[in-house]
Amino acid sequence: MSVILWLSAACAGISILYYVAASVAALAFARRAAAPPPPLPKIAPRVAILKPLHGMRKCLFENLRSYLELDYPRTEYWFAVSSYDDRAADVPVALKAAQQGFAQITLLVGLEPGCENRKVAKLIRMADRADKAEIFVLSDSDVAVERDHLRRIVGELCASEKTGIVTSIYRGRANGTTASLLEALFVNTDFAPQVMLSAAIEPVRYALGATIAIKRAALEKLGGFRRLKDLLADDYFLGKLAADAGYQVRLSGSVVTTSCEEQRFGDFWRHQLRWARTYRTTRPVSIATIILHGPSWAILFLLATGFALSGWLALITVLVARLAMAYFMVCHVLGVSECRRDLWLVPFKDLVMTGIWFASLTGREVEWGGRRFRILPGGVMQPTHE
Repeated sequence: MSVILWLSAACAGISILYYVAASVAALAFARRAAAPPPPLPKIAPRVAILKPLHGMRKCLFENLRSYLELDYPRTEYWFAVSSYDDRAADVPVALKAAQQGFAQITLLVGLEPGCENRKVAKLIRMADRADKAEIFVLSDSDVAVERDHLRRIVGELCASEKTGIVTSIYRGRANGTTASLLEALFVNTDFAPQVMLSAAIEPVRYALGATIAIKRAALEKLGGFRRLKDLLADDYFLGKLAADAGYQVRLSGSVVTTSCEEQRFGDFWRHQLRWARTYRTTRPVSIATIILHGPSWAILFLLATGFALSGWLALITVLVARLAMAYFMVCHVLGVSECRRDLWLVPFKDLVMTGIWFASLTGREVEWGGRRFRILPGGVMQPTHE
C-alpha cells in the first residue's frame, strides 16, 4: 500500500506541474499566434489544396467552403473520393457550381492501386495531377479555416529555406452530443496543450493531419506520398521523414477548427483507442503520458489514504489545477469559450482516457474508415479478415 501511496502522490504532483507548464507554453503560443504573419514572397507560390474525402459529414459543405474563401492569390483545389457512391463527391460538385468558375476546382474519383492507406491513395493521385503547384496543403475533411490561414502558413513555410513543413494545431467544436463534447474536450484540453508544450521544449518532428503545408521540393526529396502508402499515421510519418531528411518542421501560429461529430460514446471510444494504439506503435514513449492523468492518480491516492483529509485535499488541488488549465485553454488560447460550460465533464473525460490508455495496451487492432487493421511494427497497417 505504501508503494501505491507514494506512486499516486508523485504522479498527482507531476500532473499539477504539467498543468502549469502546459499553460505557460500555451500562453507563449497564443502571443506568437496573435503576431502578424510573415510576409509572402514577392511572387506568391502556387498552392494546391488537397482534400481527400470519405463520407458525408454534417459540416462538410461549410468546412470545404471555408477553404474557397481564403485570402490568397494563387490557389487550386483538388478533391478526391474512392468512388461516385461516396456522397461526399456531391459537395465539391456543388461548390464548383456555386463558384461559377471563380475557383479552380477538380474532383478525382478512384484510388491509386497498391495502397493500404486509402487517404494516401487519394493524395498520390491529386499530387500527381497538380504538377504546377509549388506548395501542397493537405488537410482532413472535418477541418475549417480562417480567411488568413493560407497567407500565414505559406509565409511561415517560405520564411526559411530550411523549413520543409508547416503544420497547424487545431481546436475542437462539438455538435451537441455527449460523445462529441468528450471529443472536443480531449482536443482542446489534452491534445492541444500537449502539442504546445512539446513544441516549446523540443524540435517538432511530426506533422498533424488537420493541416500540413509542404514544399514540392521537400516532398519529392522524401519520395512523395508513396512513402506513406501503407502507414497508418501518415501525417506523423510525413513530418518525421522531413525532419530525418534535415528539414525543419514548424508549428504554425494559425489554429484551425475540427468538427467533432461523434454520435455515440462507442464512436468516441473507438476513435481515441485508434489514436492511443497508433501513438504506442509509432512513438512508444507516449506510454509515459499516463503519468499526466492527474484525476486518476488523485483518486488512487485518496483510496490509498483511506479517505483521509490529505487525500481529499490532494484530489481537490488536482481538480482545481486541471480545470484552471482547461479553462485557460478554451477561453484564452483556442478561442472556443462556448466550451467553458462543458468543463465539468473534463474530470470524467480524464477517467475515460485512463481506461482507453489501459485498453490500448491489450492489442494492435484499430478501426478506421469502416475497415479494421492490425498495426505492425513501424506503423504499417495490415487489413484484418473477420
